[in-house]
Amino acid sequence: MATPLFPAEFYHDGRGPELLRVHWAHNGAVLAAIDYVNPDAQSGVRHVRFAGVQVVMVTPEEVIHYGTLGDHLSAHRPAAMLDLGRSPWLARFSPRHLAACRHIQLLFYDELFDVICEGVTCHTGGFSQ
Repeated sequence: MATPLFPAEFYHDGRGPELLRVHWAHNGAVLAAIDYVNPDAQSGVRHVRFAGVQVVMVTPEEVIHYGTLGDHLSAHRPAAMLDLGRSPWLARFSPRHLAACRHIQLLFYDELFDVICEGVTCHTGGFSQ
């Protein structure tokens, strides 16, 4: 079951927001935030901030399986960020550090991010640590 997250702040018009920059913490080992611009660019630069990140997978646009995404995207249009909860993908990992985590999926214009983390928030402006 997918739940849309921040549909007014992170949305798509067929393809998702444009990814501007990925911010890594702990010497590049942990995803901290992503700067982006929505498709209409009216809201200016924004960022998604992650908490308690455990797993990150980045899939380029050329190999995204849109048949899998299609139902979620059309059911929750215009949301481009979905909480997939305790998904089968999350269940494939060792549960030791994942009790408080959820599977968050973000569709950008050219990338799909799957993130297992404890939380995610959206903010205006570029990210600064």
